Order: sequence, then C-alpha cells, then structure tokens
Amino acid sequence: MEGNYLRVSQEELERAIDDPSGFYDDAQDLIDEQEEADLPPERARHLSTHKAWHAIAFLLGRAEFHVDVVHGEGEIAEDEDWGYGPPRHLSAERVEAAAEALAGIDFDDLVDGVDPSELTEADVYPLLWDDEDAFEWVRHWFTPLPTFFSAAAENGDAIIVWIG
Repeated sequence: MEGNYLRVSQEELERAIDDPSGFYDDAQDLIDEQEEADLPPERARHLSTHKAWHAIAFLLGRAEFHVDVVHGEGEIAEDEDWGYGPPRHLSAERVEAAAEALAGIDFDDLVDGVDPSELTEADVYPLLWDDEDAFEWVRHWFTPLPTFFSAAAENGDAIIVWIG
C-alpha cells in the first residue's frame, strides 16, 4: 500500500472523472515513464509517499492540517478501485492552499512531542513504530511533498491521490 500523487491539468482531471479506468491506464504509463526519468519533485508529475502515507496522514491530522493531502477531498469515482480504494482529487484551488500550508511546515515541528507508541496505538500502517529510525523514514517520504505541491500550485494543476 503506497500513497500516490499525480499532477493533472483541469482537462486531465475531467477526463479522469469521465473515464477513471481509461485514465488509470494512461496514469500508469506516465508513472512508468517518470520512474525511468527519476525527476526531482518540482519537475515530476507523479510522487509516491511509499508506505509512509498513513503516518503522514496521522501527523498532519494531529497538527490539524486543513487540507486532506493524503486521501483527497473530491470524488473521482467511488465504485472505481485503483489499488486500495477509489482515487480522489484535490482541485487546483485546494492544491494551492495545501502548498502554502505545507511550505510552512517543518517536519521536526510535525513530530515534536509525538511518541511513536501513539502511531502503534492508532494502528498506523505499516506498524513499524518501535524502530528508533521510524520518524526518519517518514521524513524521507514526507520531504518531497511540499515541493511537489508547490510546483503543482505554480502550474495551476489539480492532484489525483490514491493508495495503490
């Protein structure tokens, strides 16, 4: 289970809503191309937070972050399954709001005062929170997220999110 983000134009988002299965195939082709190119987050159209997606959701929720950057806020198709549930999206406006807020977050502040046992008690996937380097692992996957969102906002892109 990995958190996935795909930057899309408004036209692409509308196409994804109209034909989620067909768009998923196109998205997979793009993801394959992006992986080969190994682009930095400011140039990439796809970003994965790997298995850290749930910890990121937990930490942002604990910080009362006002945009659901992990699960999305808009429906694409509730009956569609792109891995572990349906894809969702953030509109260009919500991407911009998220980018502004993410730019102001320091990861050390995000985990300040958090005991790893809280994540275990909350059943946060992937349940590796007794490892002393667990938060450093999450930091590695969180760090590109603000840059990715900033680039999307600058381009006026929406973002499709899914757990795959």
